[in-house]
Amino acid sequence: MKNLKVLISMLVTVSFLAFISGCSLPAGKSSDTGKLKVITTLFPQYDFVREIAKDKADVTLLLPPGVESHSYEPSPQNIVNIKKSNAFIYTGENMEPWVHKVIESTKDNKLVVVDTSKGIELLDEEKHHEEHEEGEGEHPFEWAGAFNLKAGQYKWSFAKVDGKYADPEMKMVILNAAKSGKEGIETIHERAEELFKGATTAKKPGEILVPADTLYQLEFDSSKDISAFSIKIEKDGSYIFFTQHVPSEFEDKEHFFKDLEGKDIEPEAQKPEGEHHYHGGKDPHIWLDPVYAQKMVDNIVEGLSKADTKNESFYKESGESYKKKLQELDGKFAEAFKKTKYKKIMYGGHFAFGYFAKRYGLEHISPYSGFAPDAEPTPQRIAELIKNIKDSGVKVIYYEELVNPKVAKVISDQTGAKMLLLHGVHNVTNEELSSGVTYISIMEENLEKLKQGLGYNE
Repeated sequence: MKNLKVLISMLVTVSFLAFISGCSLPAGKSSDTGKLKVITTLFPQYDFVREIAKDKADVTLLLPPGVESHSYEPSPQNIVNIKKSNAFIYTGENMEPWVHKVIESTKDNKLVVVDTSKGIELLDEEKHHEEHEEGEGEHPFEWAGAFNLKAGQYKWSFAKVDGKYADPEMKMVILNAAKSGKEGIETIHERAEELFKGATTAKKPGEILVPADTLYQLEFDSSKDISAFSIKIEKDGSYIFFTQHVPSEFEDKEHFFKDLEGKDIEPEAQKPEGEHHYHGGKDPHIWLDPVYAQKMVDNIVEGLSKADTKNESFYKESGESYKKKLQELDGKFAEAFKKTKYKKIMYGGHFAFGYFAKRYGLEHISPYSGFAPDAEPTPQRIAELIKNIKDSGVKVIYYEELVNPKVAKVISDQTGAKMLLLHGVHNVTNEELSSGVTYISIMEENLEKLKQGLGYNE
């Protein structure tokens, strides 16, 4: 009997130790497979991690296949999954403006967060749309937002980004509108334009702004990271804010407009539409430049090595091997564009290839002024692109992935230009994912299509 008790005691002890060991995998390992658990936001990072980590990690693409990236917001379950992972890899806050909220909520976790844009100088969004600079001067303000507000006080904040304010001051007009939403903006914007031409009333941080026929000149405190102003609303209603600059240019870790309880206040309509996906005035599409893609790989290698120190040498060696492939890709593009008749890309969608075009000395023209998927080009810009195609003799109009190419179709019908997909590699379809596409295979296909459209000669 005594021996039986000893045996039972030993079995319980072994079982308990087995349970403990099962719950205490080495740091940086998934409890399911023993591999590093990595979540990435876009397809380029997903593919880079697959190439670098190989069988050392289970990598998940956060963005569902076939979903347009600029309109994506993570679900609560997505955020839970991120918190449970070992490494979270994203493009940068200019591409994923929601990411700072996720990071704030995971501060106590051992989650390794990788900003792949680290060390890359981002270009202003408008730098890639200079073909349309003349048409952008129609309004003295860059942004208009319609808010349905209740009587009370609110806070509008301006934050330094990368250590400085986008501008040391900004003009703003706040008007009460009889109509709400887009209609409110349309019916009152001419009044705002007249006010922007007049004298200003200076306001310093902490002072109160009220809806009135007043052009406020907001002066920021350079000694502080945030300059906040109070907005006083006397009665419930629709209020339209017109600002000299896009508010997200002054967003760092928090939303720019809040009530006194700290709740974010979102516009019910805004111009330009989809402003919160305008990347804070910076172009985030760094992965389309194969040279910057190599820097992204460096950042990923650093993050994986931090999350899984045991395999650091493997990640570094694998990363260097993959960078050689990216260097070869860069060389193919550089050599090809030396032999093309044309140097201007005619693009019927939102042009994400700004860094790519700059790298290889190419020009471009697109009827869109930004990247928001719900933005619409003006007839004037479409007509300008049609004229450029007819005058230049170019035979191809390119369109973007995962978005209805209706504008490219109109241009194709008017000019006879052939429609070709120029893939921005933000995301891929289920079919593409199943077929085993990679970042490099998509970019090589882009190269062949650019040869067609730009008149490549052997």
